[in-house]
Amino acid sequence: MQQRRQRSIYMAGGSALAVVLVVAVIVAVSLTGNGKGKSNVGLKHSTDSFALTSAITNAVTGVPVSRMVAAAEACYRSSACIDNPTTGVAPPQKLAAGSQALTSGGRPEILYIGAEYCPFCAGERWPMTMALSKFGTFDGLRGVTSSATDVNPSTPTFSYYGSSYHSKYLSFVPVEEETNTQGPLQNPTSAQQAIVTKYDAPPYVPASQYSPGAGPIPFVYLAGKYIVTGIEYDASALSEMQMDGAATYMTGGGNPTSQHALAAAGFLVGDICALTHGQPAGVCSQVPANLKGITTSSPVSAGSSSAGATTPTTSKGPTGTAKKKG
Repeated sequence: MQQRRQRSIYMAGGSALAVVLVVAVIVAVSLTGNGKGKSNVGLKHSTDSFALTSAITNAVTGVPVSRMVAAAEACYRSSACIDNPTTGVAPPQKLAAGSQALTSGGRPEILYIGAEYCPFCAGERWPMTMALSKFGTFDGLRGVTSSATDVNPSTPTFSYYGSSYHSKYLSFVPVEEETNTQGPLQNPTSAQQAIVTKYDAPPYVPASQYSPGAGPIPFVYLAGKYIVTGIEYDASALSEMQMDGAATYMTGGGNPTSQHALAAAGFLVGDICALTHGQPAGVCSQVPANLKGITTSSPVSAGSSSAGATTPTTSKGPTGTAKKKG
């Protein structure tokens, strides 16, 4: 009986040790990635980001579809606005027929490549967050400001790093490559990098903003049908605002920056409705036919951008805009 008790003790101790080892392996995997090229998978958020109040997130994610569509229609009718990211908005560009389709779980996938330091990524996240919130819900969004030493310094915005997006209609996969002080965050997978290399380049990127192997950010690949290379409008007025003030400024519609951001969101909603075949009906029924699948008239109507999104080595360009070395 004494021997049996000793064997039971040994077996219990061995089981406990096995549990500890399994937990250790799970923790190690979560901290080092999933083996498919994604880094920092286990981290919850960037150390440069900050918590948002529900009032801020609700103000931005709760912008009605009707307001976005009305702003987009007004821009569409104005020659000073449409296809002009300086005085108006440059909608997403249409990809060439036969471009690589991108799906996840049977749903169209939107791939975003950006960085927290990038001021143009900061501006583009405002209409992106407004538009995507009409098709699903975000969890874990945090606030961040762009680099304090770049153009449009300290632009308040959202960080997609550590967040999740839930939707029955599409998938949203964000990659924030660096913090706002250009520390490393995430790396694209090899498949994502192949899309960046192929499509974040001329003719979709103006030659003046491109160097071989280092396309500009923000880069948004909408399921192989549409593409955004650079911010769609001028968000420089946001520089050095506080986040709560910026949320009020961007959702009020009483200034050109807000009007153009709302229009950019409306154009994104129209293109996403084309991807989801008009679902959800409650959203897409509010979008007129002329805004569904709308694109720029020319591939080189791209907005401003921070050049480069592919390698960890960085240098400062002559204007202070961060560039990546190819």
